[in-house]
Amino acid sequence: MWVQAQQIGPLLMKKPPQTAEIASLTVPKPKQACPNWAWAAAVQLMLQEQQVSGFDQEYWVLKSAGGELCIEQPVDLDQLKQWIDADYVLNDGSHVHFEGVITPGAPQDVSYFVAQLQNGQTAMVLYKGRPCVLKAIEYDEYLYPNGQRMFEARKLTMLDPLAKAPIVFDKTKDDVADLGGVFEVKVEPVNPLR
Repeated sequence: MWVQAQQIGPLLMKKPPQTAEIASLTVPKPKQACPNWAWAAAVQLMLQEQQVSGFDQEYWVLKSAGGELCIEQPVDLDQLKQWIDADYVLNDGSHVHFEGVITPGAPQDVSYFVAQLQNGQTAMVLYKGRPCVLKAIEYDEYLYPNGQRMFEARKLTMLDPLAKAPIVFDKTKDDVADLGGVFEVKVEPVNPLR
């Protein structure tokens, strides 16, 4: 792999394009074809990837809308965070805290999202206002002589829970302003006696 790297100037080596992906990723089908059901399906998936069950899309729609309503409004990541951030008790009796993490705009720390995908963890990306699930990142990796690495995204492949075909964002063709933010749900154990 090192022999295929391209030298860019005296200090930087560029490796051939690479891809990090969750090949078998499938998003739960939203119960209704609405943005609020789409983000709820994405949250359900992110929790399932962390071995958390019992918090399906119906739970999140009921918590956010007060009923199984179809809400045709753009997703507000700050509001979504307020609905999710809390302590919960899982089916096995363990106590956990869900924390919504927002990255405004396009994913900035590409190496973080590459590692997340390699570990089977996805995130929700707002693309043109639609909640999508990150499936893959095609990226360039640059190597410095001191061993430091830098990653630059080339393409994002996303699954829209309300569409059949994957969406590919290509940084050479698409407008980065169409990426409205990244949302993740982190699950941490808590001491119930705190």
